[in-house]
Parts: sequence; C-alpha cells; structure tokens
Amino acid sequence: MKSTENPAQPAILLFALAAAGLSVFGGPASSRSVTPLQSPIQGRSADASIELWQKQLVLTPEISARLAWAHKALAPSGIRKLEGLAVASASEIASGTDFATLQKRTDEETARAFPGLSASDVSATALIVLGMAAKDANDDLRTVMAEMNATNQAKQRLRDQIRQLNDWISQEMSKAGGKSSDLENSRAAGAQPPASRAAQPAKPIPARSAALEKRISPVLHLEYAKTPEVPPLPPRGSGTTAQTLKSLQDNLKGKLDGMNEMSEMTSLRLQMTMDRRAKFIATLSNIMKKIGTTQETVTQNIK
Repeated sequence: MKSTENPAQPAILLFALAAAGLSVFGGPASSRSVTPLQSPIQGRSADASIELWQKQLVLTPEISARLAWAHKALAPSGIRKLEGLAVASASEIASGTDFATLQKRTDEETARAFPGLSASDVSATALIVLGMAAKDANDDLRTVMAEMNATNQAKQRLRDQIRQLNDWISQEMSKAGGKSSDLENSRAAGAQPPASRAAQPAKPIPARSAALEKRISPVLHLEYAKTPEVPPLPPRGSGTTAQTLKSLQDNLKGKLDGMNEMSEMTSLRLQMTMDRRAKFIATLSNIMKKIGTTQETVTQNIK
C-alpha cells in the first residue's frame, strides 16, 4: 500500500480483494448476466403498479457491496466528491443516456476531480460514481412514488365525497318534491330548481378546485404533483341547497379529473424511468462482476 504522505505516487489500481480469489464484493464473481427488472404491465391498477415499482428499487449485490466497501475504505472527503459527481450522473440515467456515453462522461469528470489517479483508477472510481448514481435514482423515485400513493388516497376520498353528494342531493330534491334530473334541467335552462327555492339561503362553500402544485424531484428532475388537500364535506342539516351541493360536486369532479390526468402523466414518466434504470443497473452490475475477479491494491489519494 502506498503511503498517504506522498500523493504523487498513486497506487496502480483502486480496489482490494478481501482474500485471494475473492472479490471485495462478497465472493467469486460470475459472468452470468443480470436480467433487467420487469416494469408493470398495462392494465395494472395505479396502487399495484407503484407497489411493484417500489419492490424493484433495490441495488444488485455487486453494486451494494462495492458502495459499502467505498464508504468503509475511502476518505470522507473523497466520498463527498464522488457523491457530487453521482448526482449529475443520476439525471442522465433518467434522460436515457446510453451507458457507454454516460460511462465515458463520468470517467472524464472523475479524472478532473481527482487528477492524481491513473487511468485504471479513474475507470474503477467512475464505477463507484455510477453505483452512487443508481442509489440516488432509487431514493428520488421513492419520493415521487410516496407522493403518488398519497395522491391515490386523496383521489379515493374525492370519489367517496362525490358519491355522498349524489345521495345528499337526491335527498334534498326529494324533500322539495323534485328529482335530481330536475336540478340538471334547471341548471341548463338557467332557472332555480325547486330545492333551491324551498331551502333557506346558506353560506357559499369555498371553492375547492385549484391548480395542482407541481414539483420537480431533486435528482432525476421528474415532474409530479403535490397531493392537494381534500377538506371534509359540510355537515348535513346546515341548510345547504341542492344547487350549492351540485356546484360543490362539480368542483370535486373537476379536481378529480385534474388529479387523474396528472397521475397518468407521472405514471408514464415513472414507467419510462424505471425501464431505463433497469437497463442501466443490469449493465453496471455485469461490468462490476467482470472486474471483481482482478486483485487490486487500495489507493489512499481519493481525498
């Protein structure tokens, strides 16, 4: 092992084997390829798709072991530099940059960040950066999926409220001697329905529809919507007219439609990103397996 007192004498290679014939990744390397993880099939419910995607957000043993080794063996300052490089690489995974191009770009950035490394050290270090990028991508995707889960729950609450309003409107119309169809006809004609004439004026219900607040995930830059608040319905017996209830119901339907549209777009983005991520991780893991059989010497000049 080279002394840290002489940074001008970098070691020839970056990694070390824990024992002869065993890689630092926990055992003999295998040339068997890694099968990309499957994406949710069309027709699967939103909740089921997210659940399946979440189960896929794991790193292969090769990537996990190499990252664990790096955090244990390398200086904290060096780890921080590598993590900074990984953030940029993670966004390239989501954008669909092919692996060869991404690997070359990461090699160049690593060489600039650590000018004391040899060419072979640069290539080995770049693989750590790409492994960190895969982990960052997983963390980012978990954030988006957690928000989608919250959105799906909010949409279910809206559906429940819309059904409750259907019953409530029917009851109010029956009390006034009308039917729900009368309310629709009177709204179309601009007249006031019987239930509206019979009931006392009530305080207007605040508008509940609003443009969804859009967010961008910090690493992959995926656009998604923040889950909106779904306030409870007004209490029964508050003198709310059927006309007001119908307006509220239309408002909730509009909000639900907007959330459905945004959820569909987010799901499509996630589907594409998960496909690209699976291919990236399969390629990276295969490369790590192949180089894991070579005995290497630990370097100390990643600081």
